[in-house]
Amino acid sequence: MEPELITRERLTEWADEWDRLATRADAGARDGELVAADPSRSQYTRMCAARAAQIARGHAREYRAEALIMRDGDVPEPYWHIYTTEAEIL
Repeated sequence: MEPELITRERLTEWADEWDRLATRADAGARDGELVAADPSRSQYTRMCAARAAQIARGHAREYRAEALIMRDGDVPEPYWHIYTTEAEIL
């Protein structure tokens, strides 16, 4: 499969969406942290919530890192096989 040419404009749109996803992941992490800190919950529930919050924070970091790459006009590495910004590659 040949990579598809992607425009700077499209990358910027994606970067905006990735920022929105990061915000949602942070909100999910906050919810998990609240449950993890709730003494009325079982220890198991608190442990699961704490782990889910960690995962959500990691996702938020990844989304933001990829958004920065896109804003710089590049395609993040996980998508190299699908998209390119270099017309001469096609």
